[in-house]
Amino acid sequence: MSTWTSRAALAGAALALSACTEQETGAAAPREVVVARGAVLVAAPPGYCVDRTALRDAEEGSFALLASCASLDPNADGPSAQPAILTVTVSGRDPETTPPRAEALAAAAPEAVLATRQRGALALVHLGDGGDAVLPGGDPRHWRGATGTGGRVVALALYAPRESPLAGAAGGDLMAALAARIEARAPATVAAAPPQARSGDGLRATLARLFN
Repeated sequence: MSTWTSRAALAGAALALSACTEQETGAAAPREVVVARGAVLVAAPPGYCVDRTALRDAEEGSFALLASCASLDPNADGPSAQPAILTVTVSGRDPETTPPRAEALAAAAPEAVLATRQRGALALVHLGDGGDAVLPGGDPRHWRGATGTGGRVVALALYAPRESPLAGAAGGDLMAALAARIEARAPATVAAAPPQARSGDGLRATLARLFN
């Protein structure tokens, strides 16, 4: 992997920032979406919502961007949340692909690695720089992670304002909460999208598509 700054994340972050002032009047931001053509449910942690303007849904690759509900919808009710941008990128389905371990993510990261965490299938790395390139005025520190569901690799990222607790250890906890709320749909729904032939397409190539 040549870079961990996803082009989709960069574009989505800009959309989320503009959404604070351009959110469609009267249209509530959803708290969960189904992507990968019905195969994966992305449910936001409490206080966060999905930015509809940044959503991409396709069998071979889906993307969702989450931010605080208040930033996306001034009339949002429910719990408040610390400002942050979270991204979810879902790969195509391949039953032979397994999510990477934290050590593999750390080895692939060009930025300084501050910490790694392995929580079951969820691999997390805390990176020391690069976050402010995605989120203007943001903290250079940010989080990246990967897990799996329904035969797909799910890549996660979190960017927070400078000096935010979420740029530190609290961000890892929020990433874990997000990962725990991402689920495969019912088997009948998943079966409707059969695995695609991927001759010679290993985990490294899958991660390159998700993170680059």
